[in-house]
Amino acid sequence: MGIVLSTLPTLPSLQLSAQCPNGAPPPCSRPVAAPPRTSVAVLYFDNLSPDTADAYLAEGLTEEMIARLGGIGRLIVSSRTAAQRFRGRTGGDPAALGRALGVAHLVSGSVRRAGSQLRVTVELVRAATGTHVWGEQYDRSDADLLAIEADIATAVATAIAGRLLPGQRASLAARPTSNPRAYDFYLRGNRDLEMRSAPATARAVREYEAAARLDPTFARAFARAAFGYALFPAFPWRHPTLPPDSLLARSAAAVDRALQVDSTCSDAWMVRAFLLYLSSDARFDQIQAAFERAVALDPKNDEAWQLYGIAARGFDADSVVRYAMERALRLEPQRPVTLARLAELEWIQGRYEDARRLLDSAIAIDPGFYLAYWNRALLRLSTGEPSAARSDAEIALRLSAGDSLAELGLALVEAATGDTARARARVERYWRVDRGTPHPSALEAAYAAQVYVALGEDGRALALLEGVRDWPSRVRYMLRFPTFDAVRATPRFQRLFAAARPPGAR
Repeated sequence: MGIVLSTLPTLPSLQLSAQCPNGAPPPCSRPVAAPPRTSVAVLYFDNLSPDTADAYLAEGLTEEMIARLGGIGRLIVSSRTAAQRFRGRTGGDPAALGRALGVAHLVSGSVRRAGSQLRVTVELVRAATGTHVWGEQYDRSDADLLAIEADIATAVATAIAGRLLPGQRASLAARPTSNPRAYDFYLRGNRDLEMRSAPATARAVREYEAAARLDPTFARAFARAAFGYALFPAFPWRHPTLPPDSLLARSAAAVDRALQVDSTCSDAWMVRAFLLYLSSDARFDQIQAAFERAVALDPKNDEAWQLYGIAARGFDADSVVRYAMERALRLEPQRPVTLARLAELEWIQGRYEDARRLLDSAIAIDPGFYLAYWNRALLRLSTGEPSAARSDAEIALRLSAGDSLAELGLALVEAATGDTARARARVERYWRVDRGTPHPSALEAAYAAQVYVALGEDGRALALLEGVRDWPSRVRYMLRFPTFDAVRATPRFQRLFAAARPPGAR
């Protein structure tokens, strides 16, 4: 059943910005309340293996601990992205770390592999005092990693929350696969997928497929492989060997296999919804139903909530966008991409201060996140800050490692701030050198048309937009940007906007 917009819960205003000087979360002017007694953060385990490539083991163990403990309702577990900010700081002041993460307990440890043997050391402490609560050292075969994870999760949960119910113990002990080698490939894939680059994602898909070959019942491996395939046309990236249609076909096949193995796999339903979103003819109710299935199966699947919000943007379902994005931020409050995407909605709806707060937070969390600088450049055009807008656009281009679409972004800011000669030269160079073909994609047309509008060449902008044969919902959303306001009331733009309206748009 779809979400009824009129009954969406009103979530409290998000307080998102850089942390306070004392390390506590904002607002800084108020006393910080003591964290709940059952709250805990799992800090990233140190990799003590002679081979630095074994870092994926420490990362995988940490993230599995966060996921397992997060499934116990009696525990309040700090998010993965929050823990990432303190990677390598496990030897710091426990009280300061506890205040910064807003938790009463800290879990830290290390992993060392020597040949086929593992040594995992773990400690649980009370953050406020640094008092040792529980600790253990495991010397086992690397084939026992899944058992070690289950033992640690059970011991930590029991030490913090007390006696566990049988169902909770079973949940902590559950294994995604019974094949240790398959799990090893899966962890390697997770680390590569986290990098969100074309080469790393291609490697991740190979790792997941290797895991699935070793264990044909490993639903999560099939689902992650499907997601990796889908990311190529979504970004869009160029795959080293496969065309876009083949990538989508392989993703769909992997999703089908995951759901055949386990119809309750949240990630598989998430990817099914994402594939519907990437298609050109899916209705929003179909996309919505698949996303709702994903988050019903795992309400803490922050990736599914974020993608749900992104998909809803293209169907003018703004209430769903806000609801899904804020749910994602409840789970991962310091995820820069979610902050930036929600800021886009605030910008479109004219809430400039809210958009600024979100973008400033994203940049404070990750100063290398170029999308946040680009969005803030657009916002600053709307708020009459031309110099600051240009500075942000230049930073975005530099951080994007020469992304040609970021070149068009800078051209837009140059045009809007009066440097028309440089803006025109930049966009013409894009068509001549970077594009290499006279038939632009919808994404390229949307970027370039904003430049032409800023240059006052409305006819050229509209002709470029009208030449697009198919408007994917993920690109059509850009037609709502305030940078098109100068032509929005024209009959040509209104006809174009109506024609680009996807099936099922609100």
